[in-house]
Amino acid sequence: MTERIETPGTPPRHRWVWAIVLAPVLTSVNWFFARSDTIGVLGTDGGWLAVSGTRLSGVLAFALTFVILGIVPALLARPVFGRPPRSLGLGLGRWREGLVWLAIWVPLVTAISWLSARSPALQAVYPLGNPTLAAGSFIPHILGYLLYYIGFEYCFRGFLLLGLEHRIGASAANLFQAGIATLFHLGKPPIEFLAVFPASLIFGYGTLRLRSIWYAVLVHWVLGVTLDWLLLLR
Repeated sequence: MTERIETPGTPPRHRWVWAIVLAPVLTSVNWFFARSDTIGVLGTDGGWLAVSGTRLSGVLAFALTFVILGIVPALLARPVFGRPPRSLGLGLGRWREGLVWLAIWVPLVTAISWLSARSPALQAVYPLGNPTLAAGSFIPHILGYLLYYIGFEYCFRGFLLLGLEHRIGASAANLFQAGIATLFHLGKPPIEFLAVFPASLIFGYGTLRLRSIWYAVLVHWVLGVTLDWLLLLR
């Protein structure tokens, strides 16, 4: 049985504009205070000055991202868009087509991870929070990673993309969420940063078509987990 795809009702007058305001605010809060690495600048005295908050363990950083980018937008879905949180991509959507999407993209991102694991820049950054993960601690790491990607995808492809598509148009909403997602990756290795915008457009297109964030969550999660595992095997 095909799941019914919900359509938005009349939004609170002009309140949807707050989504555009909240997008950089939430990503900035997460960028500064929910990191498992440290971003710094080279000071005038030649020393490094940390500009991001306290470095957190990987699992804690992932859980905070889930709260900041997932729970908070879910709580704001009705006040901002006049819609229940579930209507912004939490259903299964067009699940038959989604299975085809997964069959294509999971092998493809696995191959991308295999190629990316050769990058010295990515080797210096990942796995997030613990570059010497033992096999026994890898399960908590990847479960935390799943929380991270649920929060990430709900904010960008759910709250922003599906929330704004009927206000500014699907194409504009996709460009907007892709731009904010790209800014979220400031401080990442160049090879990753350059890939974010086109990848975000693809994830956005898939979410618009499938009416669900879960397929992007799974593909994104496979990409991250496979890369980390391959880096640990080096």
